[in-house]
Order: sequence, then C-alpha cells, then structure tokens
Amino acid sequence: MKIKLIALAIIGLLISSCSQTKSVLEVTTFKTKSLDNIAVFNKLDAEIEANFTAKQPGFIKRQSGINENGEYVVLVYWETLENAKASMEKFMANPSVADYASMIDEASMKMSRYNIDNNFNAAHSNFVEVMSFKTKADINMNAFNKTNKRVEKGFTSKQDGFLQRITGVNENGEQIVVVYWDNKSHSDAALQPFMNNKISKEFMDMMDQSSIWMGRYQKIKPELEY
Repeated sequence: MKIKLIALAIIGLLISSCSQTKSVLEVTTFKTKSLDNIAVFNKLDAEIEANFTAKQPGFIKRQSGINENGEYVVLVYWETLENAKASMEKFMANPSVADYASMIDEASMKMSRYNIDNNFNAAHSNFVEVMSFKTKADINMNAFNKTNKRVEKGFTSKQDGFLQRITGVNENGEQIVVVYWDNKSHSDAALQPFMNNKISKEFMDMMDQSSIWMGRYQKIKPELEY
C-alpha cells in the first residue's frame, strides 16, 4: 500500500510539472512628452500600479524602469492573454489614469505580449535588460530553444548580480529575453563577456540582426506589495 501511495504521489508531481500553464508578459516602452516633470510622472506611475493595475483580474506583477535616454519600460505579468487585453481596455477608458496617460508621448509607445513559462521571482531587482528579436528564417526552433537555455545555464546565471532570466515568444514569432540584475554595475560588467562568449555568439548568430532591439533600465521605485 505504501509503495502504491508513493507511486501515485510521484505521478501527480509529474503531471503537475508537465501541465504548467503559460503566463503572459506585457512589455510597453515609451517616452514622456517632457523630462522636466519626471518625478511627477514616477509618482503617478506608482499610483497607477497600486490603484489600478494591481487590482485587475489575473494580475501577477508589475515593474517600471527608465533608461539613460528617458525611455520607460513597463513590464506586467498576467495569468492569461485575456486578462492582459481586458486590463488595457479598462485602462484606456478609465478617467483616473488620464493625467498619467496625458504625459506619455503616444507616437513613441510600443507594446507587445509574450507567452512565457517562467514565474517571476526577481522582486529585489533594481536593473533590467530587455531584448526582442526574430530568429533567422532557416533556424530550427528546437535547436534555437536548446541554445537559448544553454545561454542561461552556461553564462548568464553564473554572473555576479544575476537574479532571473525570462524568455518568451509572441504570436508573430518575436522572441523576448528579460534579464533581471541586482544593480546596473553587475549588468554592465556582464555585457562584454557575453559578447565574447562562445555560447552567446552561437545564440546571437541565430537572430535576424535587423530585428534586434535592446533596452537597459533602472527601476524607478521600490516594489510594492499587494
């Protein structure tokens, strides 16, 4: 009987691990109309997170950052694509976000959503790298996925200050890689070694070079707890 119970428990764990549902990462980048009121915008961003986004069905986590050129990134994790779409529809129609939205340069805004397998666990990150790209047309995706994992295990996860690497793909076949660091200095220190690493070069060679975009962002506020 005991052996049978143990076997059933193992089977249950295997089924659970194999049936992990994908979540969704929403990535939005934009610039504000002016950098003169950046403190005001950052305060509004925190209020939007606490009073609107965090209260939407399916919300998991949100993190905002800004780079040296004044470009913002907002990373929002959702349980499903439907949750993400419903939240955006409410956001656009909600008068409470009007002041925040009016400060954004709409022409600079870009947004995409990616299916991911990772659960966010980098709550103490203060710096994030975001890279999107498409693979070359003739790349075998199984080979690409294996190389993608090798980059993390063979290089990125071994760097000082590394917290988490999240990957995903959207409906257009665009890939996303998000790397969370404890601070900018550790991210800076890993950049050149990454470019020189054999596994990284193999990974980069699989990309359509004309499609590559990368942004590096300092978190603009402490994590909020809900």
